[in-house]
Amino acid sequence: MTESEHKKITRRSFLDWLIRGSFLFTFLAVAGTIASYVWPPKPSRMKAGGGERTMIGSTDEISLGKGKVFMYNNKPALVIHTNAGFSAISAVCTHLGCIVKWDESRQEIVCPCHGAFFDTRGNVLTGPAPGPLPTYKVTVKDDKIYVGET
Repeated sequence: MTESEHKKITRRSFLDWLIRGSFLFTFLAVAGTIASYVWPPKPSRMKAGGGERTMIGSTDEISLGKGKVFMYNNKPALVIHTNAGFSAISAVCTHLGCIVKWDESRQEIVCPCHGAFFDTRGNVLTGPAPGPLPTYKVTVKDDKIYVGET
């Protein structure tokens, strides 16, 4: 037998190679998905204040103990009215980017996807979130609520 006859690829060896390659591709895709869930992306380092001043509503719209979701810098944010006044916090969970909600009965911010809980300052109380929610500067002038730098 010559050397060229040994290097010839048969139909069976080609199909074996193709099947093994598809198993390897499937394994890597599943492993990559699991790894992205186990190691979530790092939270962004957004500074307090963070952008242009935006009017989000009047003080009459958000009574004591209530919250409202609004868009700030093209991202969802949450304004909460507590005894200490108004506070504005990013509504994007630092775990996997779910949109958090204000729970009036608990007076806490809740991530409905994976069960993270935050206080009214955005600090993590419980859950898988790796860090606090970014906060924004709030100004109240003439019964209007403004978020961001003046």
